[in-house]
Amino acid sequence: PGAPALEAATAILEAGAPYAYSQKIHLQDATGISPADAPRLMQEMRERATRGERVVVVIDSLLTRPASLPLALGADGVLLCVTLGETNFADARKTIDYIGHERFVGSVTFPRQQKKDRGKQDKKKKP
Repeated sequence: PGAPALEAATAILEAGAPYAYSQKIHLQDATGISPADAPRLMQEMRERATRGERVVVVIDSLLTRPASLPLALGADGVLLCVTLGETNFADARKTIDYIGHERFVGSVTFPRQQKKDRGKQDKKKKP
């Protein structure tokens, strides 16, 4: 999660930009979400959907942050982001099994970040 997932979410927003005149698209960074905050964020997502908005939510791995599961299950579609050399593919498979393969619209692989790039990414503000 983290930087690659935010990159993917940003790309989705950019791809949807031509359609933003008819439907607002909101990026929600839910990395690090706590069990106490998950219900509030789910309610916020439902309210946005009721108003006709689309929400792209970035979450952590379900295996490291189980509070993310309701957000994934509440989504219309899920994109699995995998960092090569860091993600255990057995864990990726478990994630697919927990959420349900039918919910996935695809997957994206990212190269492992170099140490110098990680420092730069940590200093960037979240959108």
